[in-house]
Amino acid sequence: MSLLVLTSCTFTFPSISTSSSSEENESSSVTSEDSSSLSSSSESSLSSSPYTLVWNDEFDGTSLNETNWSYMYGDGSNYGNPGWGNGEAQFYTKNNTKVQNGQLVITAKAESLGGKSYTSSRLRTAGKVATTYGRIEASISLPAVAGLWPAFWMLPESGTPYGGWAAGGEIDIMEAKGRINTSTSGALHFGEVGQSTYITNTQTFPNQTFEGFHVYAIEWEENEIRWYVDERLFMTCSSDQWWSANSDRDTAPFDVDFHILLNMAVGGHFDGYTLPPTGFESAEMCVDYVRIYSLNS
Repeated sequence: MSLLVLTSCTFTFPSISTSSSSEENESSSVTSEDSSSLSSSSESSLSSSPYTLVWNDEFDGTSLNETNWSYMYGDGSNYGNPGWGNGEAQFYTKNNTKVQNGQLVITAKAESLGGKSYTSSRLRTAGKVATTYGRIEASISLPAVAGLWPAFWMLPESGTPYGGWAAGGEIDIMEAKGRINTSTSGALHFGEVGQSTYITNTQTFPNQTFEGFHVYAIEWEENEIRWYVDERLFMTCSSDQWWSANSDRDTAPFDVDFHILLNMAVGGHFDGYTLPPTGFESAEMCVDYVRIYSLNS
């Protein structure tokens, strides 16, 4: 579905870095360079720009709806990217996913499989649900355990005209370091194949932690993407900041269909290859819903 949004704003955070790491040749390799505390002055534009719900998964059943989601398996080798490009320590299986009590639950466990010491799950809507533009949001509760790397993010559908990561783009709606339960981050990756230029920012919860449910969202327009937590803006990127080496289009690579991913990695470079503490057994990332909205014309 293509959801064209025509409004714009000018609030930006121009923190830009480069990285050569990749996850499935499409990395969530974000480093936190700026920190923005959520405040009442950074209100979401949702109330002033009414959106219409066009797709959602409320996880009301007793098993994953595979009309919407597919499992990804292993350590990335099957996708030509061992360690998922980030030196991650987990082996992904479907057994670490369950749907219960109206929630999707992804569990990271200390167990040996496929030459790894941990297991977890990674899900995506590729080939099933994708969008160009709109508001994409999820309500998520995260575990406060060092070494865990939960993420809610987006990658382009296969066949993107802009080529592989990072020229094809990546949108990280939410990532977190399990040992720092008072903040999460967002990022945008773009640039050349095999090397990411990225813009990132970190938000801090006011008197809260990420262990409670919070709504993580982007509002994606033709010339701008905005990041929110609990309806409060903490980062904005505009099309004059992003680019793709494989196109001279001003809006490339963020003008084609992207799909959604949910996963919880263990270790990896995002937090300096930190692993869970001795005695760790398991921890859960819980998702109450995932929704896509279009902006009313």
